[in-house]
Amino acid sequence: MDPAAAFPDEKPRPDEAAWKAALGRAATPLDEVLSNLRGSQPAVVVEWQFSARSGWYRLLLLKKRRLLYLVPKRGDVRVMMILGRKAVAELQAGPFARQTDRLLKTAKHYPEGIAFTFDGKSLDPNLLGAFLAAKIAH
Repeated sequence: MDPAAAFPDEKPRPDEAAWKAALGRAATPLDEVLSNLRGSQPAVVVEWQFSARSGWYRLLLLKKRRLLYLVPKRGDVRVMMILGRKAVAELQAGPFARQTDRLLKTAKHYPEGIAFTFDGKSLDPNLLGAFLAAKIAH
């Protein structure tokens, strides 16, 4: 188990107040991203899941398609997503090209796509919103 996991105990599942408290300063930019996402995609579903490795985390789904993994840490959050090559190409041609290229240097490459990870300090709501829009479009 990750020692920084905010919710390492399998029971009980965290509630909304515990979620906000665990995220600390990262809650505000993440709330902005999630509000914008729900406004543009009302069918997005948020599910809690438990992992023996990271404890409780949230998964955002759109028609069973995994959009984001939100893994709370004590006072922080790790946001992960996998983008396909078309979505990455769109981002590289758009207004976030420089940030995308910088993130590609540390991203993990898998056959199903490229895994990007953000933490509370690097979480730019506009950039994450652009990544989500590219993922949904492709």
